[in-house]
Amino acid sequence: MNLDLFEPISVTQKERINTAMVETPPHEPGVYTMYDRKDDVLYVGKAKDLYKRVTSYRYSKSRKVQRMIAHIHRIGYEVCKSETDAILLENVLIRSLRPPFNEVNKKPETYYFISTARIGNKREFRLSMRPMNDYPKCYGCFKGHLRVRRGLGALLKLLYVKDSKIDSAHYLPSQLLKRITPMRYQVNLSKTNAALVDRFLRGSSSAMLEMLEHMVESMEFRDKFTLNFMENELDLLRVFFTVGPERNYLIKKELGLESHLIPQDQLDDLHVLINERMN
Repeated sequence: MNLDLFEPISVTQKERINTAMVETPPHEPGVYTMYDRKDDVLYVGKAKDLYKRVTSYRYSKSRKVQRMIAHIHRIGYEVCKSETDAILLENVLIRSLRPPFNEVNKKPETYYFISTARIGNKREFRLSMRPMNDYPKCYGCFKGHLRVRRGLGALLKLLYVKDSKIDSAHYLPSQLLKRITPMRYQVNLSKTNAALVDRFLRGSSSAMLEMLEHMVESMEFRDKFTLNFMENELDLLRVFFTVGPERNYLIKKELGLESHLIPQDQLDDLHVLINERMN
């Protein structure tokens, strides 16, 4: 949609908002939608109290909001049973309509699955946008391109260090030193450690993370750079576990989900539901 974002406001904000409200919104939770003269959606928002939220635009001092108000011709709304339902509906509408004045949740995120299989004496890890049926174990989905790839990369680097006992980051394989983790990689992994990795990726146990933390603490590295490098990898792994596997495990446990995998199109909404339940 091409918009002249600097179109002047010919009437006051209050007048424009009042005129755009075909019906006065109730004091109830819901979703409101702002349209331009062509009836194209400009913005989608959710509110705990529709009346208070929509009428607050009369007095907004935000330049961005004022530019949007200059294009508003009609404001519609849909009442929801709860604020949680409003958030879920807002997510769906933003993802499908991609309004020009919405920023959060508009851009498509990358959702990864991590699959593993034993290949000879090694364990192969595979990143994919869909479950890999030819791999015996699959985990996910996990949201966030960099977060997931860096988290898996950290796991692979630390597992390599554990197996090879190297004392410098310079001895890591070149594939693992690239800015982005490879989509497929194999490492040596004992049955015991494979079981720890399985529970780690399922989110049911942080024992693997704790073992790797102890390993880094107890090793004598050749230089300060390598120590800082490994500690940074641990930080990346902690973040990935907390917002990825551990959160997925909590969602599946609290909501009683039968499948061990979460579909990409359901993850964001399930986050909303679990946050509502925990609060």
